[in-house]
Amino acid sequence: MRSTVDSNRRKLLKQLACLPLANGVSLMAGGQQAHAMTCGAGKSLVCLFLAGGADSFNFIVPANNADYQTYRTTRGDLAVPEADLLEVNDAAQGAFGFNSEIPVLQELYTENRLAVVANTGTLIRPTTRADYLATNFLPESLFAHNTQQKLWQTGAGIVSGSDSFGWGGAIGDHAANCNGDIAIAPTFSIAGNTDWLSSANNNYISLNADVAVERMFGYDNVSEWIPGSRLQRIGPTLESLIAQGQAARDADMLNEVSNAVARATNATAELHTALNDNPLPQMEFDRTNKLASQLHLVARLIASREQLGMNQQVFFVLMGGWDTHSDQNERLPTLYSEFNAAISAFQFTLDDINKSSSVTSFTASDFGRTLTSNGNGTDHGWGGHNFVFGDAVNGGRIIGQMPNLGTQFNDDDAGDRDGNFAGRIIPQISVNQYAATMARWMGVEEAALNQALPDLANFAQKDLGIMRS
Repeated sequence: MRSTVDSNRRKLLKQLACLPLANGVSLMAGGQQAHAMTCGAGKSLVCLFLAGGADSFNFIVPANNADYQTYRTTRGDLAVPEADLLEVNDAAQGAFGFNSEIPVLQELYTENRLAVVANTGTLIRPTTRADYLATNFLPESLFAHNTQQKLWQTGAGIVSGSDSFGWGGAIGDHAANCNGDIAIAPTFSIAGNTDWLSSANNNYISLNADVAVERMFGYDNVSEWIPGSRLQRIGPTLESLIAQGQAARDADMLNEVSNAVARATNATAELHTALNDNPLPQMEFDRTNKLASQLHLVARLIASREQLGMNQQVFFVLMGGWDTHSDQNERLPTLYSEFNAAISAFQFTLDDINKSSSVTSFTASDFGRTLTSNGNGTDHGWGGHNFVFGDAVNGGRIIGQMPNLGTQFNDDDAGDRDGNFAGRIIPQISVNQYAATMARWMGVEEAALNQALPDLANFAQKDLGIMRS
């Protein structure tokens, strides 16, 4: 029978994993870092999650006349005017145009530093229109924000009864191995809690782009270093567990408390110093642009990679507002402008500090949106386009097949239960394939990859061939 002290020790570890390290820093739940292993050159991976379901069918548009006319007929008043397209070419699929309100995408594409990953989404196995109508092997709760975000970030097909962790967390486990015995976890969320970085083995650090990281002083008195907003919940628990350890004369429990606080102290001191040493004033941006603020902090941490003793890093940032059920034509230009400004400032700052070759960024979103208008916007869809960029990307091309955007005889459309056109495009590329490609670039071993992405086995192509090296 397990003792009360053992139970309390396990409880203590969970509580310590969620303690704030210092002002602006929190360590999110997980385990301990693994032992070091041999790794290649330094790399950083950045996930840009567009929360709400971004209408990516207006990010990139068919540009040859016949296909554009089909697109325009289907999208109606939502269609990007032909004059507002920045034309590019894919060697296999012809002419396309990026939305002129996001010119950074065209610029990176023409520099062969950005690839379009066409029609990506949550899938358990390759799925047809007939499968959808018969509800065969479909991901759980299609078109629902919370479930689809979780499935995107874990690579799982179901949420109910699933113990899946994030595929970013699996990459983070590898990064922790590569980084060896250092005080700071290599995985950072600049957007609060995220399933993408969750792991059974390691913690991730949550940073606030609007709050400076300060050194942790006064840790001998719990009430002095835990922020008041969290002290009521965590402080008494920690003090109680310390008291129980003392009463039971449990040296292991007391050591766990001492080591956790010591790690937190060292980590915040190193982060404070490194970030102060790398302010990156050359990245100019509007402070009201939340995505740009998050990416500025990411750029500073990337500039600090070697100073922090890191070989690899993994980052999560988030931009909300993409759930455009209404006023889409009025709302999207503001979103596009903020997205373009943030990506431009971030990527060209990486160029300036000579980190572009070792940093890969990619987009993700809950789902795509319907091709057709609901009268003033779009509804929840399924497949959508994503973008991978950085100097290691074999860009200037479209990965996967662009879907049919027509309303007639369209096998790419899921259809409604009566078999009518619904404007919800069935993904052809699985999140698992997308995830595996990013993970392989970071060097994740096949065994760990297959464990993190069990549905990957259902797809013949397990690497999308996006990366140069």
